[in-house]
Amino acid sequence: MKKVILIIVAMIIVAALLFLALNRTGIRLDKPESVSYDPVGERFLISNVGSGSIVAMDDDGNLSEYMPRTFQNPKGIFLRDGKLYVTEPSQIQVVDVAQASIIDSYPIQGAVGLNDISITEHGLLYITDTIENCVFVYDPATKTQEKITSPLLDKPNGIVYDRPRWQMFVVNNSTHSPILSIDVRSKEVSIFKDTIYSQLDGIAIDDLGRIYFSSWAESMIVQIPQAQNKFITDLKGYEGAADIYYHLPANELIVPLLKQNRIARISLD
Repeated sequence: MKKVILIIVAMIIVAALLFLALNRTGIRLDKPESVSYDPVGERFLISNVGSGSIVAMDDDGNLSEYMPRTFQNPKGIFLRDGKLYVTEPSQIQVVDVAQASIIDSYPIQGAVGLNDISITEHGLLYITDTIENCVFVYDPATKTQEKITSPLLDKPNGIVYDRPRWQMFVVNNSTHSPILSIDVRSKEVSIFKDTIYSQLDGIAIDDLGRIYFSSWAESMIVQIPQAQNKFITDLKGYEGAADIYYHLPANELIVPLLKQNRIARISLD
């Protein structure tokens, strides 16, 4: 019996050493949702829904503490000009990236479940609200907001700015969700492309204009090529893929796998 106990203890110690070897800092991901890149600090910043934290990750995959247990259910994050915009259920927190401190808050009137966020070149924030079935537009300069509604918005989740065509792409966490387009000039919502895929979460565009979106129902990341004439479904086995981030310097997708508490990195051709 004593020998069995010693073997079990030894196995536990080995497992702990292996975990520390894989993550030397001891910092863990807890339902990672969204990723942005800090070029000054040369690190990825990752929101964690489970712990209300933001964790930093270097290019080798090592994690370090950034803002522990600071937020209430942080989801979408977007970094621009040294500021990190973090969505919480009913407000946007603005973080000074260098100082790792909140410097402003934007309460969104009527918001219930803010999710993903994207920003235009004019600084307008577009935020999906998955519970309220709408997209909010917030102007930090004037502290004003607008609410975009449409029957097409059915649990809107991921959002990304397609600057060449003046539109926001949005995907829904619903059955057979289309890729939606919001014209940033008219605010009109339309279907960009119908799909057969369900429970869509993240969406991203690479440097060549290829579109990628994640499907929880199919546990895959689907690509729409430049010709936009088909779906490419070779990126399978990504269960719980949340907001997708396209990292231009390495030409890769950075994908938080919320259910697996890890980050997948996918090199693109």
